[in-house]
Amino acid sequence: MPISKKTASVILRALSSGVVPSRGAEQIAVGRREEVSTFEEDLENATEGSGTFRFIIGSYGSGKTFMAQLIRARALDKGFAVMNADLTPANRMRGSGNEGVATYRLLMSSLSVRGMADGGALESVIQGWLQSVREECAKDPLYQEHPVRAAESGIRALTSGISQSVLLHDFQSMLVRYYVRSTGGHDASEIVKWFDGSCCSLKEARELGAENCVREDNWFLFLKIWADFFRIAGYKGLAVIIDQADVLVKLGNAARNSNYEMILSMYNDITQNGRRHMAVYMCGTGEFLRDPVRGMFSYGALRTRLEEGRFAGGNSGFFSPVVNVKPITPEEQVALLMKIRDIHQIAYGYESAVTQKDVEDYVLSVRSNSEEASPRMLSRDFIDLLNHMYSSPGSDFGKLIEGRSVEKDTGAVFLD
Repeated sequence: MPISKKTASVILRALSSGVVPSRGAEQIAVGRREEVSTFEEDLENATEGSGTFRFIIGSYGSGKTFMAQLIRARALDKGFAVMNADLTPANRMRGSGNEGVATYRLLMSSLSVRGMADGGALESVIQGWLQSVREECAKDPLYQEHPVRAAESGIRALTSGISQSVLLHDFQSMLVRYYVRSTGGHDASEIVKWFDGSCCSLKEARELGAENCVREDNWFLFLKIWADFFRIAGYKGLAVIIDQADVLVKLGNAARNSNYEMILSMYNDITQNGRRHMAVYMCGTGEFLRDPVRGMFSYGALRTRLEEGRFAGGNSGFFSPVVNVKPITPEEQVALLMKIRDIHQIAYGYESAVTQKDVEDYVLSVRSNSEEASPRMLSRDFIDLLNHMYSSPGSDFGKLIEGRSVEKDTGAVFLD
């Protein structure tokens, strides 16, 4: 398995804690070929300008977040800029206390590109693009006499076609001001705050020279501008991943409907506009989608768009905006645990005494004695067994797994 000891340790720590590893998720991928093929097609379409908005739906621990990490890894590998955020009561799609702006800030802080896969790539991307603009403008005779004027002209010309938004003029002005301050050796941090949503009052914005700033009613417009900007900066487009959407189910009626209205607006914009280089994925449980009282199906306009057709049979694949995460088969469970065993060997530098037959017996025991065995709970328990076998050589694996079971995954222990 071509991974380092450090990456192997990161994977094990994450799985032991019940979360998806931030790196190396592709090393433990099993099955999911249809889903992965669908996501690959999404990214290809986004590259061509046909936006995608999908909902990844499954029970707790079934692999929703794991799929999101696979999408993230593939998008980075294909040259996309990627943003991700988990919804919480404090950051949602929309709220009365800037909860939507808080989500935008999380997304911007998480910005990752190839070579900077752990977030924090915003300023680096801006600087890299402005440097290319500067090099191009230096070829113009005007640059020698009026470098700032030439650069401003170049910035506005190159960004003139990225969006029809009323926010474009401000966006261009802030790029120019960032260029002037940074090339002049001055502090440009206030401009970065305007870009990343930390500046969210009109007074502050106008002091910087902008008429607008990120607010509850326009943060998605900013995301669309960024998607277009990343294209001219050399990336294929923007992939946005929003997880833990079940938070919205727990809101009061008015707040919940406001958030669903925001989701509907984003969905319509991305799927109906023919030039969106953006792929958006939202992860949640079946309750978030199908509950007729509190889920998205309680919002009529969303239900008509997301409800399966009469002939879909839960397997509509690429043609449906909803990707249902199916339970992995017993054979896939064995394959997953064998991968985890190999990663455990790399992390600790030893050869495990646990064989494939042992793993098959373990899966059989767990499936016979548990109400259900989600990949998350199965992985956590198996790593615990591997740790025991490593620290106590000679232990009888067969006796350890007699009557073995795992608790049902409700997700509660992993959610704050």
